[in-house]
Amino acid sequence: MEIKPKDQSGCIPYHEKSGRLLLEASYNNESFLMIIDTYCHFSQLPSDWVVKKWKLKKTPYRHSTIDVNNKRSKVRLRLMDTISISNTFSASNFYIRPNKAFNSFEVGILGLDFFNDLNWKFDFRNNEICYNTQPYQLLNTLISNQFDRNTEFPWLTISIDQNEQKVIVDLGAGNDMMIPAGSKLGAYLIEKYKLIPRSVDSGGANKLGGSDIQYKIKLDSINIQGTPVKDVEIIISENTKSSYIGCGILKRGRLYLNFKGDSSSRGEIGLELYKH
Repeated sequence: MEIKPKDQSGCIPYHEKSGRLLLEASYNNESFLMIIDTYCHFSQLPSDWVVKKWKLKKTPYRHSTIDVNNKRSKVRLRLMDTISISNTFSASNFYIRPNKAFNSFEVGILGLDFFNDLNWKFDFRNNEICYNTQPYQLLNTLISNQFDRNTEFPWLTISIDQNEQKVIVDLGAGNDMMIPAGSKLGAYLIEKYKLIPRSVDSGGANKLGGSDIQYKIKLDSINIQGTPVKDVEIIISENTKSSYIGCGILKRGRLYLNFKGDSSSRGEIGLELYKH
């Protein structure tokens, strides 16, 4: 896949719904919205569009996925010859995963495959996403980390009472944070605060009808990469197998994602918290 911006650098506005960020895309003279999701390798669109309406060509590649009920499956990727994003980016040979869960919502997901070829700054106060062919400088950014862009999602480390947890940076989540109940940190918080479980519908944006047992707690402060962050609400889930930090926290600062730099495999993430 190849992503071509109109210019070497620039900024584009985004839409917002339920705490999530969306960009407008167009294909075959049709416009639609796609949720930005940095915890998803491949972009996704409704199966009714991809398979039935557009009849996109099958590829040899399959995408492994897991639903809200922890059921694993593999879905064959399809190929779009070209797609336009926000009238600014043109992507050719764009891999798409058809997703039946989006059929009734007419919305898609813009995954990491789209972001991999550029460097990005998410400026939440100005409601815009900036891009650059050159990496953003993170020397003065207190919350920062490197990740292997070939094998890892962008991630940070949180610490609560000296209990550390690796968390994926998930722009596709509107809440503050979620961690597994089966993790060391999850079990610690449940025991320390005597949290009471509750049954919830975990379908989320997918509306798959899954159920989950969750605990919820709001802490005065946690540490992210050694930096204190106040007033954080954490959901502890029996269903989830991984931890993530969502837009509820990420929007408290400027988020930087450097995918293209001096190294072919190392990416950088930085979160510059707003002072006021």
